[in-house]
Amino acid sequence: MLGYLRIRGLALLDDVTLELSPGMNVLTGETGAGKSIIVEALALLRGGRGRAELVRQGEEAATIDACFEPSETLWQRLQGLLEEHGLPVEDDEGVLLRRVVPRSGRGRSFVQSTPTTQALLGRVGEQLVDICSQHEHHFLTHPARHLEVLDAWARLEGDRAEHAAAYRAWREADERREDLQARAREAGVRMDYLRFQIEELEEVAPEPGEYEALHGRLSLLRDAQRWAEFARDAHSVLYEADDAIAGRLGSLLDRVRRGAEGSELLVQIQEQLAAAQVACEEAARSAARFAGELEIEPGELEIATERMHELERLRRKHGVEVDELAEKLDEMRDELARLDRAEEELMGLEHEVGARLAECVLSAGRLHEARAAAAKGLARAVEQELRTLHMPGARLTVRVEALQPDQPGPTGIDRVEFLFCANPGEPLAPLSRVASGGELSRVLLAIKNALAHEDRVATYVFDEVDAGVGGAVAVAIGRRLEAAAAGHQVLCVTHLPQIAAFADAHYRVDKRTQRGRTITRVTRLDEAERVEELARMLGGEDVGDSAREHARQLLEEAARAKAEARGSSKAKAAKRPAPAVKRKRAASR
Repeated sequence: MLGYLRIRGLALLDDVTLELSPGMNVLTGETGAGKSIIVEALALLRGGRGRAELVRQGEEAATIDACFEPSETLWQRLQGLLEEHGLPVEDDEGVLLRRVVPRSGRGRSFVQSTPTTQALLGRVGEQLVDICSQHEHHFLTHPARHLEVLDAWARLEGDRAEHAAAYRAWREADERREDLQARAREAGVRMDYLRFQIEELEEVAPEPGEYEALHGRLSLLRDAQRWAEFARDAHSVLYEADDAIAGRLGSLLDRVRRGAEGSELLVQIQEQLAAAQVACEEAARSAARFAGELEIEPGELEIATERMHELERLRRKHGVEVDELAEKLDEMRDELARLDRAEEELMGLEHEVGARLAECVLSAGRLHEARAAAAKGLARAVEQELRTLHMPGARLTVRVEALQPDQPGPTGIDRVEFLFCANPGEPLAPLSRVASGGELSRVLLAIKNALAHEDRVATYVFDEVDAGVGGAVAVAIGRRLEAAAAGHQVLCVTHLPQIAAFADAHYRVDKRTQRGRTITRVTRLDEAERVEELARMLGGEDVGDSAREHARQLLEEAARAKAEARGSSKAKAAKRPAPAVKRKRAASR
């Protein structure tokens, strides 16, 4: 339950603290006193939009603090959510929520005194507080909300979350496939380009060092005649002519050998002449080989020139040196292989998408079957609630329609809609088209009461859901609110004394002027003060004895009704085979 609520700097509420009780808590007061601002504060703890105009004049920010004491079942659900986001899970002080709405700048949100996001605060707050207001009637006009009601009634949150996970997995795989397909379309052009370039390089087949060697060869080929004459002349002068240098060196060498033993210098000359003769003969042989290389095949110059031009073209085209073209070829081969593997990856993704979709279709089908099975139970429960709210002839049908079974959405394949008829003999029609304002109030209350039997939230807030009703219907609404409070804490904002009389704790909200400023105060009423408040609600500001007497009667009648209801609940509980149920549940775990 909500044990503590403090609101500071929110509209008329400069600093208001409420310590609420278990059971049914009622807020009453004049219109405009600030009752709905308290509800607005709770809506902010559920992640509602914070607006700068909510901040009280003269304050920099509005702050809402709350402490909840959830049931054991609810706490177990909350623990998983808190642990998932790294928030403290110690429950000694309950669940602490805080929301700060600044006049300017970004707001702040806290869960368990730890800064967090507004979205996460909202997720936690929605587990703790459910708000039902006259302004919420619009939710009855949206089939998507009808789906949420049915799922809550059927306790399908887990199945729905499982389907949502399957849906996300399918969509993510499908998005990856579409992305890969788009890249594959682009890759097709790239692969054609790579194949052409690879084929061209493989055909030319450049080799390391070839370019430099070819460059030198071309230099020779272009001046082949001149170099051929040089080679012949060199061979002749060095070795072949009658007065060739090699021969003359040989003659000098013979002469020096005959007297070399007598002089160290002659020995040196002999050695030097011998080396010169060898070098001369080697040069002559090299000149002969060089002359052989200059024997040009027909068309060799043209072929070499064309090869040189081809290598130069590839160098410029690929932006690398000729010796790096082989490395470039290897890189393009690797890229083409990767793109080829992408096609295989696409085939794998196609298979994954099909498998994910099949899982999603299965989970959506299970959801549909569960919803269809639960629809009649929800309709009966709401109709039963409507009978207690003085609508004995009202009928409600929950229509579950499967849409595109092979293409599920994030919530499945179902469209759920409430069909309603307020009076016997009238045809069923969409609720939003046939229900009046007062009927909508009671249908909304009936739905909330039907869901209240499930341990969904800690506190139910009803903000003037009694709009458009009065008299006996108001008493009936009071009875149903009090019945809901038997298993949950209820906070009800009302203008009807017939409803306020059922309160376990009654708070009056009123405005007053203090130091020239209007402020709101919330006061918990004792029994005598309750009589005065109910008398005011019955007869206006001029409270007379008859109004007070009427107020006492309302309180007495409400007390008797509460006692009868609690006695009936105890009797039903005594007849219920609770131990057997518990053992069965334990065994099922």
